[in-house]
Amino acid sequence: MDLRPEVLPGAFALPDAVIHGQTVVVGLDPMDITTPADQWAFAVTFPIHSESCRRAADEVLCVRVEAEIKSGRIGIGCLSPDGRTYVSTESDGAAEDGNTVFDVVLERPGGDGCGWLVVRNTAAGGSPSRIVIRSIRTFRTGATRIPDLLEVEVPRIPKVPHDTPAGSGNGAHRHGNIRRFQLLLTHTSRSWDWTRTTREFIAQRAADKDRLRNLPPFEELPPSEDHLYSGGLSILEVTVDERTADVTAKRCIDSRFKIQHASLVGGRLVLCFENFLAVLPTIDAPVENIDLRPGSPWRIDDPWFGGLHTVFPVSDDVCMVSSSGADAVLWVDLRQRQVIRRWRLPSEIYGVNYDLTPSMSVADHYIHNDIQLGHLNCAFPDGRGGCYVSTLFQGDIAHVDENGRYSLLARGQVGCHGVRLAHNRRDLIFADSCGGRLMRIHPDSGPVELWDAGSQWLHDVGQVDDDLYLLCLGDKNQIALVDLSAGKERGRFALDCRGVNVQFVRIIQSDQT
Repeated sequence: MDLRPEVLPGAFALPDAVIHGQTVVVGLDPMDITTPADQWAFAVTFPIHSESCRRAADEVLCVRVEAEIKSGRIGIGCLSPDGRTYVSTESDGAAEDGNTVFDVVLERPGGDGCGWLVVRNTAAGGSPSRIVIRSIRTFRTGATRIPDLLEVEVPRIPKVPHDTPAGSGNGAHRHGNIRRFQLLLTHTSRSWDWTRTTREFIAQRAADKDRLRNLPPFEELPPSEDHLYSGGLSILEVTVDERTADVTAKRCIDSRFKIQHASLVGGRLVLCFENFLAVLPTIDAPVENIDLRPGSPWRIDDPWFGGLHTVFPVSDDVCMVSSSGADAVLWVDLRQRQVIRRWRLPSEIYGVNYDLTPSMSVADHYIHNDIQLGHLNCAFPDGRGGCYVSTLFQGDIAHVDENGRYSLLARGQVGCHGVRLAHNRRDLIFADSCGGRLMRIHPDSGPVELWDAGSQWLHDVGQVDDDLYLLCLGDKNQIALVDLSAGKERGRFALDCRGVNVQFVRIIQSDQT
């Protein structure tokens, strides 16, 4: 970041600290902070000095916090004046980082957007974190707005030494075959709370039969927290032979918003964010001038765009989007820039939370996880006008036909993600996220394990060809290439250079020589 002269006095000052809950603060300069034990608990907030920012009211400011993380994990970001919404991305650091510089970027610093700088505990497991803050300084940047998307230098993707776990492949080798493919891989700044990713926790979360009763009025639901996490997209090229694999980053894009998933639709690059879509004309289109604010020509919005997860092409002009907030599948016409069909999980199976009409905005009144019907997290086109879907809470894999008729194919795969139609156009594959397993469903049988990745959270899977699969290991921030015919991994690669965690993948090109 291009820092200009320091703003004096700064936007925030150590002596103004407001202490929250069971936080323990020792000293002032430096300030030694021990947070409460709960993950996400606020420890200390600092009010903004708006008068210090007025001379740079139309300029982006960088708030730089110099600190040392002694234990746990710490997040630092800026909140709205009411303290309920993040107005910046959160900068995150862990004890292994030691001496750390947190850069928090502020737009419209002299307006009503920002009220507080917050330091909070982001460590999982019910343990407090400790940080020593040495200074909080504010700098001008010369920029008038924060870029929504930013092209970044492509990093080297290192291979991870790994002992292949015992798999279920037959051990047969394919000789003289080199496979090449490209993929779109998304990343997030969000770290995992491992206490909330177990099968038992997820099942219990939805087990209460009364959880959908006595709900607050829809109009009283607040919007989802915006700008809480940033993200990125990597376009990777993979080469696999009979012995090994190599991964090369071809293009990397960082985003101030969390990119959930990405696909190519009729040559367009469609980015699926949590509450909107962005459409770029090609996979190579420049991003420096793309504006993702509401009303932008790059952006598509809809009232049911809340908690979006995946996007897949239906045709050259239509894509299919899954919405966990609405528990819905949405067909979006990219030429018309609107939803042309919508389908929700059936009430006779999943119950009722809110009788949504197309005009009721889940973006403005977010139906949060605990009162969702099933947390529908993937919708994959079946090629016949319908789709396959997966739900996190019940662990359902199901089919929706072209007329909206619903057929349950499997239940009990709690924590599942990423259902897809296999290349043979008959079987389905999906990720048993909690169990770390690649799974398959044959039309005449229930789910069977294809591979145990030894992962605490397998976020997504993709099929490259008949026997080669790509696995996204969220707990390790790695991707693994599994060759079932050879009965082993061809390679495992670390993505720490691109964010805290890998998310969803889309295989966009595959060939063999």
